[in-house]
Amino acid sequence: MKNAHLRMGTLRLRHRMKDTTVDVRVRLDRFIGEPAREQRVRAHLISVFGGDAEVAAVAAAVSEGSWFTVSAPGLAASETTLGEEAQCFKGSISVPGRKRPVRHLVAISKDLAETRRGGNPGARRTVLCDDGALFVLYRLGVRFGLPVLPEWSDWFAEELARRRVSVPLIGLGCRPMLVRGTKKRFLGWIGHALKHGRIEIPDDVGAIRWPRQTTFLNS
Repeated sequence: MKNAHLRMGTLRLRHRMKDTTVDVRVRLDRFIGEPAREQRVRAHLISVFGGDAEVAAVAAAVSEGSWFTVSAPGLAASETTLGEEAQCFKGSISVPGRKRPVRHLVAISKDLAETRRGGNPGARRTVLCDDGALFVLYRLGVRFGLPVLPEWSDWFAEELARRRVSVPLIGLGCRPMLVRGTKKRFLGWIGHALKHGRIEIPDDVGAIRWPRQTTFLNS
């Protein structure tokens, strides 16, 4: 965490109303974005913190589908929005020597929210907050109910690269990626690989234990 503030970015909300202009800036420590048209970015995750009023204003703007400006080291200033049906999660951070806690807000897009277990089983794309081979296989397995083993993660990563269906996304504090594919397609890969001996199911397979797969919370 040393010098963590140097790696953080800024999220700015500027909204003109009839009689006034709302101009709010909060610190940004996590961000996932997908390049869009006209130098804009479609956000999938923002994690910000600040005072009561600032964080409340950002939460309200997220629910309205408003646009923000985000910037960070290595990330050019971009216009972004989480779109419709974004979800917000609020919390507080107690800081020694500070009378009031810092307010924390995490907001995720509909696409990212649907990566939960069974979320939109007919989806053709999955947004992930980490590009580690083990994490990618685990999250897709959970979402689509795929019969997968941790030992298959390297093979699956090779398939994604060979078929060119994975794309890195814009990330702050993480290494996100987008995977294109359906449950039916992934099951087809697994069946073909088992048939041709590229992967196998051990005879003594029992309870499956997945090790820690991501550094998202440690960055």
